[in-house]
Amino acid sequence: MKYFITDIHGEYNGLELLLKHAEIDFPKDQLVFGGDYINRGKQSGKVIRRVKELTQAYPNNVVALIGNHEEMMRDYYRSGDKLWQNHGGRETNIDFEKTFTNEEVRKEHIDWACNLPLVYEDDEFVYTHAGLNPFEPLEKQSREILWMSEFDFYNIPKEPLQTVTMHKPIIHGHTPVERISFDGIRLNADLGSNTYVIEEERGLGLVNLTEMTYLVYQQSQKKIEKREIARF
Repeated sequence: MKYFITDIHGEYNGLELLLKHAEIDFPKDQLVFGGDYINRGKQSGKVIRRVKELTQAYPNNVVALIGNHEEMMRDYYRSGDKLWQNHGGRETNIDFEKTFTNEEVRKEHIDWACNLPLVYEDDEFVYTHAGLNPFEPLEKQSREILWMSEFDFYNIPKEPLQTVTMHKPIIHGHTPVERISFDGIRLNADLGSNTYVIEEERGLGLVNLTEMTYLVYQQSQKKIEKREIARF
């Protein structure tokens, strides 16, 4: 089985419930994390620690990508850019200090999150946080793709995207949606964890790409529901 989850935004409890409910066989199944592990939610440190643990325990099967929120954190520590502080960084830093009381361990987790790859490709799919530039090879994508809006990404014709991915669908997140759908080349799995404007619709989705279904942890109700991915 192949799974994908993105835009967790500090929702540690929901993450654990989804992983348990899906009964992922980590030595055999593949799991890709699409970035934005931190900010907005209250347990960014625990999320980072859990994702890092999984990638290290199953390096051949679990992959973590960087999101724009980790990119903001990266810019903050590298150049002092204040953007991260204004988008949840202050609260995340406090949570990091609480989660990682050892400064060396805390720095290790921050460095790990700040240096994750932009893109991952397997034999069926291409994975990224927000989008892709169809005029740049996959291995040479610019860091600006971390900020690509859904409007810009979905206004790119399918043909150039299929050319750059060799007809592999692109699995991503970044822009919250209420339902997960697939247009033949793009699948957005961000269900707005701690982000979506309608609080009752905020969720965290774990996509089963093999079955084209997904589990959603509904934050307001604290329950899990299985849904089919819409196709159009």
